Amino acid sequence: MEEKMGKDIKIYPSNWLYNASVIGFLRSIYDFEKCNVEEWFENNIVSLPRDIFEKLEINNRYFNDNKISSIVGNSPLYRNYINPSRSQDKSGFVDFVNELSKVVEQGQDFCGICSKNFTLLQESKERLNKKWSEYSQSKSKEEKAVKSKGSKKVKESKPEETGFDTFLSNLQRYNVMHNNLIAPSVGEFPNAFWNLKDSILICPLCAYLIIHYHIPFEDAQTKDGQIFINAPSFKVMWHLNKFAKELLSKNRSYQLREILGISLIEFAQRFFVTLGAWSIMNIEMVIKKGTKIDSYSLPYEISRLLLQKEIASLISATKEPLVLEIILNGKFDYLLTLANKVLRCSFTGKNANDDKYISKLINNWDTQGLKNLAKVLPELYAKINSTLNREVMI
Repeated sequence: MEEKMGKDIKIYPSNWLYNASVIGFLRSIYDFEKCNVEEWFENNIVSLPRDIFEKLEINNRYFNDNKISSIVGNSPLYRNYINPSRSQDKSGFVDFVNELSKVVEQGQDFCGICSKNFTLLQESKERLNKKWSEYSQSKSKEEKAVKSKGSKKVKESKPEETGFDTFLSNLQRYNVMHNNLIAPSVGEFPNAFWNLKDSILICPLCAYLIIHYHIPFEDAQTKDGQIFINAPSFKVMWHLNKFAKELLSKNRSYQLREILGISLIEFAQRFFVTLGAWSIMNIEMVIKKGTKIDSYSLPYEISRLLLQKEIASLISATKEPLVLEIILNGKFDYLLTLANKVLRCSFTGKNANDDKYISKLINNWDTQGLKNLAKVLPELYAKINSTLNREVMI
C-alpha cells in the first residue's frame, strides 16, 4: 500500500485560501512538532511526508489552552467544525487526521479548493466508521439511562446519522465551519468568492488543512489589516511571509508596499532563485480586515528589480529607507541626482537646493556616511538601468 500511494503527498500551489492553509499548517508543524519543514520544499511544491499526520499532537493543537484555534462549537473562525452535540466527532478526530496519511488521488470529484481529487480509501472509511461506532456506544448508553429514569424522552440517533460518513459529508461541503468570515451558509445564501454558489465540494485533505489558513494572517498584523503574501511557489511564500512577520514584529507602521518590497529584498539576498516573469507577476499581498478581503501587488517592473540579488544587496548597503522609497516610486533617474546632491552636501554640510530627501539625510548621517552613500547610488542606478534594458527578462 505504501508503494502504491508513494512516500509523500505532493502539494501544489493554488488559490490564496489554499496556499495560506498549507503555509499555516506548515507553520503549526514547525511550532508544535518542531519539524524542519523547509526540507519538504521541492521546487514550487511541498512534498508532505505521509507519516506527519500520525505524529501530530492533536490534543495540544486543537483542544488545550494553547491551541491553534478553537474548532469546537461556536468558534469565531470555524463554527461547529466539530459539533459539541456529537461527542464521537471530537473523539474520532484524531483517527480521522491519522488516516489522512493514506489519502490518494482517486476520487470521483475534484476539490473546489485545491483542484485535486484526494480521497480516503474505502478501507480507511471502514476503519473510521468502526471507530465512530465505538465512540457512539457510550453516548447511546447514557441516552438509554436517562430514558429509563423516566426523564424527558430522548430521541435515539440512527447509526447512519452518528457515523463517520455523516461527519465527512459535512466536512466536504465548504461552509461556515471552514471559514466563518467568507464561506457561505449551505443552502441559505450564495457567495461571490465562490462564483455565486451556495457551497463547493472539497476533499478530505483540504477539509483539514483549511483550519490553519488564519495562522499566517495572524502572524502579520498591519495598520491596514492582516496580510498574507501569496505566490506561485510554496518556498517563496514560506520565506516572504516569514520575513514580513519578522519585520512587523519590530514595527507595524510600515506601508503595505514597504512590507512587500523589503520582503522581496530579503528573499533575493538569502536565496539564489530565478523567478520567471509569470511567477513575479503573481506575487501578491492578500489583506484581510474583518470580513473584507483585498489584494495588493507591486508593479512587475519594481518586483523584478527587487528580486535581483545585486540590486537587493546594493539597496540594503545604503541602509537608507529613502532609497527604497525612491525605487518603489519608480524614480530611478533621481538616484543619480541624489548621489550628486549627497556628495556635495558631504563636503559643504549644506542643503543648497532645500531638497526634502537631503534634509532627512543630513539629520541621519555623518559626513563619511554621506560619502559612502554617494558611492553606492550610482552603482545601484547602473544595475537598475542594465536590468531594465535587458531584452530577455528573467
